[in-house]
Amino acid sequence: MLIHALQIIRQELNTHLDSFGKTDDDQVQLGNISQIEIPDQGELSSLKNRIVITLVNVREEKTLKNSPFVRRNDVTLKAEYFNPPVFLNLYLLISASQSSYANSLIFLTRIVTFFQSKNVFTNQNTLPITDDTLVPPTERMEEFKLIMDLFSPSFEEWNHIWGTLGGKQLPALLYVARLVEVKAATVDKYGGLIQEIDMNFSHEIKKF
Repeated sequence: MLIHALQIIRQELNTHLDSFGKTDDDQVQLGNISQIEIPDQGELSSLKNRIVITLVNVREEKTLKNSPFVRRNDVTLKAEYFNPPVFLNLYLLISASQSSYANSLIFLTRIVTFFQSKNVFTNQNTLPITDDTLVPPTERMEEFKLIMDLFSPSFEEWNHIWGTLGGKQLPALLYVARLVEVKAATVDKYGGLIQEIDMNFSHEIKKF
């Protein structure tokens, strides 16, 4: 489910950047930007001269922790009990690794403009990902709603982020993809539904 959310963002952003001039390879890649300095080895070489999306942090959305944990099955006419889903906020470092510093800034401007014009991604306004090599069928979300918010770290926080990654600082933005829903397709137990409520109460009066 995490990979599906990231691939949705990558695909949508790549389509937008292609509108300024399509290239043979995808301009947006998922990867660990700290590995860009490693000598070219397979897929790591694809991080150069690209827009690289790196997952740097994951936090649970506490405000939705107490969501309902029971639903009605209209086929079996039973109540299904399950553990409530986990809603995650993904902190995404979007780096521009172009050889030209000026081009990197141009790409960052286009990225900000794109997410300003479209910051909500759902299964209704995005193209489906059908390539199993990108997202295995078991990891796909049938319904989703991702909200992209620009996050502005302080100078100290930026220094800590790049220090943790252990690489040279590149022109970059930090976005939060909110409300990524993670849940297992399992039911803990079943129960009967309340179909009728008897409102007739009888009181027995005792005589003394």
